[in-house]
Order: sequence, then C-alpha cells, then structure tokens
Amino acid sequence: MRKFITISLCGLLAVAAMTGCGKKDGDTNTTVAAVSEDKVKLGEYKGVTYTPVKAEVTDEEVETEIQSMLDAYPTVNEVDRAAKEGDVVNIDYVGMKDGVAFDGGTAEGYDLKLGSGSFIDGFEDGLIGAVKGQELSLNLTFPENYGAEDLAGQDVVFDVTVNAVKESIPAELNDEFVQSYTDYDTVDAYRAGVREDLQEAAENAAENQKEADVFLKVVDEATVNLTDDEIKAVYDEQYAMYEEQATAYGMDMDAMVSLYGMDLETFQSQLMIQAEEAAKQQAVVDAIAAAEGITVTDEDRQALADEFGFESVEDMNEQTSEDMADDYILSQKVIDFLVENAVAE
Repeated sequence: MRKFITISLCGLLAVAAMTGCGKKDGDTNTTVAAVSEDKVKLGEYKGVTYTPVKAEVTDEEVETEIQSMLDAYPTVNEVDRAAKEGDVVNIDYVGMKDGVAFDGGTAEGYDLKLGSGSFIDGFEDGLIGAVKGQELSLNLTFPENYGAEDLAGQDVVFDVTVNAVKESIPAELNDEFVQSYTDYDTVDAYRAGVREDLQEAAENAAENQKEADVFLKVVDEATVNLTDDEIKAVYDEQYAMYEEQATAYGMDMDAMVSLYGMDLETFQSQLMIQAEEAAKQQAVVDAIAAAEGITVTDEDRQALADEFGFESVEDMNEQTSEDMADDYILSQKVIDFLVENAVAE
C-alpha cells in the first residue's frame, strides 16, 4: 500500500476535504479546476533529477530475519525452580484499588515473560524468585501518564498466584521447524524465500524513496501562498481525527500524546507544521493536475476501493467521502506522472 508523502490515507482524505479541487457531484471523471498563480506558482516539475537507491539485501539481513522468526517460537518447558528473568510464569492475578478490583486488572492462566516490560513497573520484578504455587501481593503504582484516568498515578495491589514456571529454550533452525512455522519444507527453501521477501521489500522501499525525493523536490521548488484559515482548516481536521482516536482508546488528548513522548502543546505545534506542509503539497498536486489534464476515473475509484478492501466504491464513499477518495487518487496519479518524467542522476 502506497502512502502520500507526508500523511496516510485518512490524513490525506481529511486534507482533500478542506482544500477542495473543483469537483462537481455526479461527474464520471473528476477534473481539477485551474489553480491561480497567485496561489501556486510551479517550478520545474518535468525532468526532475533524483539519485537512485540501491535495493540490496545482505546475508546478515537474511540471518537477522531468520533469527527473529526463531525467537518468536521458542520451546517452553515447565521447570521446578524459582523464576528468573527470561522465564515465562503462568499466573492468576487480581488488581485492586482501595480494596476493590478494577476493570481490566484480572486474569487467569496468563503467560507472562519476565523482563518483557508488558506490565507496569514492579510487576515483573516482583515475580522474579517466585515458585510454583506461591501467592504474592504486589504493591505498585500506575504511571502518571497511564491511559486510564482513574488509574493514572494511583496506588494498587495485585494479588498473584503462580501456577507454573517455564523455561524458554530458543528454537533450532531445521526442516522440522521450517515445516511447522512456515510455508516451506526445507531450511534452504526457507532461507531463499526470506531473501526473496526482503528483496521485494527493499525494492518497494527504493521506489517509495524515489517517489518521495521527486515529489518533495517539486514541492520545494513551487511557491505556494496559503491563508491562515486554509492551514487552520487542515489542522482542525487532523486534530479531530486524533481526538476520535483518543476517545476510541478511552483516553484524553493529554494521555494519548504522552505515548508519543510529548506534551499537548508540543504536539499541537508539530501538528500545525504538518498541516501547513500537507496543505502545500495538496495545492501543488492540484496545480500540476490542472496543468497536465490529469483526472480521476471510475476505474481509478474501483481500483482504490479494491486496494483498501472496501466492498464497493459506494461503501468506500460512505466511510470516507467521494471527494476525499478522489484527491487521494489524484495525488498518486500526479506523483506517478512526476516519477515517469524524472531523470536518474
């Protein structure tokens, strides 16, 4: 799946809704209205030069990928000893705040790898040295930026019962492992398949890099005059999507942006910069499409619906909007045009 240079499909669709491209309801082909030079003055956009990126895969990269697969499927055996870091403990636990069990804090038969960082600080460390059948009470504190507001910064107690201690033994690369966890029959075939997959990924990355280099060069050489209201409209649309995402995860915006390692003010500042760049990119797309007569057809819309797994174009339009989808298509067609006319250095 290809993505617009700065923002994903959802982000681009939001930008498209705000910038507008001279569409008329019911058109089979979407035609972009001419863009005034007062708003966009294009620089050279045909024959743009770029430096090709070599799509090479090393033996080391192949072995690293294989090792990741082995690490994902270790052999786990129960042991009769105290738990240590790296072991898997099977546990029942109940989390309580002020003596009352809280939502999401209870589980039975849960396999936890000690040292994985899956639980809040202190939980996994508190189980190191535990043995099968042992019952423990862990007095812990949720982090201040925890997603659930009613637990953030709160002292809690986890009552834990250790059902088993298991030792994780790294998997061995052999035909049996390959046949159990992959679509191949032999180690040699699997290794060749991994190399082929990595080569395809490297070629896709090189192509994406070429698209980004060419497009951003064209954007940089264009002069775009946007009003504060146009930029703010894109920002508002982007911010609303983040708010919806936060709500879906039961967070407020402060808690969600903390997951990105920043406070709300910093996030808003960076989002405004992104919104300005996204609006500028879309304006350049519109100007090139108008100049070159690049349009969106029903076939393009059907292809996009198929690419993103919608049941039909109508289904896609209901979940996004026709204008938004059309602008995504238009952007990709313009980028394809620029790349086709670019020259390798």
